[in-house]
Amino acid sequence: MAGQVFIFLFAAGALSEPVLRYRLDSCNSLEPSYVNENWQYPGGGDVLMNTDLSLFDAPTKSRERNPPYTLTVDFDQYRRNREYQIHLETSEYFDSFMLHARAKDRPDGNATLVGWFVALPPIAMDLHCLGKRKSSVVNKARPVRIGNLTFTWRAPPTDYGWIQFSASVVRDNAYAVVKTKKITFNDFPVSIRGCGRDMSCFRQCSTPPPEECPPDQSAYMVVINMSMNKKEVIISLGGIIEDEEKYVAVGFGDDKENLQNMDVCACYKEGKNIRLGHYQLENKMGPAYLHRSPILLTGQDMDERTNFIWCQFRRPIMPKSMWELDLSHPMFHFYFMGKKNGSMITLPDMKNIWNSQMRNNFSEITNDILFSGAQRFHAYGSIAGPILAALILAQG
Repeated sequence: MAGQVFIFLFAAGALSEPVLRYRLDSCNSLEPSYVNENWQYPGGGDVLMNTDLSLFDAPTKSRERNPPYTLTVDFDQYRRNREYQIHLETSEYFDSFMLHARAKDRPDGNATLVGWFVALPPIAMDLHCLGKRKSSVVNKARPVRIGNLTFTWRAPPTDYGWIQFSASVVRDNAYAVVKTKKITFNDFPVSIRGCGRDMSCFRQCSTPPPEECPPDQSAYMVVINMSMNKKEVIISLGGIIEDEEKYVAVGFGDDKENLQNMDVCACYKEGKNIRLGHYQLENKMGPAYLHRSPILLTGQDMDERTNFIWCQFRRPIMPKSMWELDLSHPMFHFYFMGKKNGSMITLPDMKNIWNSQMRNNFSEITNDILFSGAQRFHAYGSIAGPILAALILAQG
């Protein structure tokens, strides 16, 4: 019996042939390597033969100026934690492939792999290149020809700068590398890393606790941090705005009950453009007037997939003119959404205006999450500074 097994294995080894596949040693170079496979018995590609392949020449890189493979995406920028589809298309069948997203190489020359793949075609499998789980995709070793493929990739939560998807494709005994154009990073939605530690944040979600209300699940969000020289406050304000008759706003004032002389910055869309309005509110019963001191946008974004818009702007801590608000004084902070007519905004009901329970200085770090249910609101705060800004609903 032992002799029969030996003869079978010897014959299998003799009949095996080297083919080009992608393994962990392909991660940096995208160069395939020869492995032995024998498909005369089931699973022949899953058992590698111990044959010395060093006698074979190095894989040949195709010199075709226009290889029959293309790698396409339908987005120009990637956002934090967003999922995207990548298409590997071909006019000729191929044998093997490797795919991943790369940023600028590390100083040591190794590749920087970005994000991870969350959905693969049946012929594909994950490869944990360079210690990063699911960062790359290769085909399973099978005796088949491969055609067009679609993958779903999830962007990382951090900014890697520009990235580029790269695919290495084998056909017969040659391989070719194809790439997408460089894809830049979109700063929006604003990262919540550092909320409660380095910057103040307010988020409103419909998801119940203990979810942390990430930006992609928020309906309204404000992130406030100080400039490097501590002379300006940088405010990123955003929310879901389906049409041009709505806005999101943040306000500052000294009167929590009647909103007397509240200073308001409202973000809204006008066609394909994002606008920022600066208003002075007489009181909770009166209109909001356009302010004499305009505030300029320093950043903006509109996510057409979610209808989430962003306005980013700066305000000086110490006023530069008699018209500007002195932000060095502690004030109540107000967060709300409402309707507008043209460039004029209408204040929502007081029960829909959320405010800080205490007057806050911009140097005091707060982190608040509002979970809204069908009939009630829940407020959660965490302290990372001198005081805790617990969130409550303004009472009319």
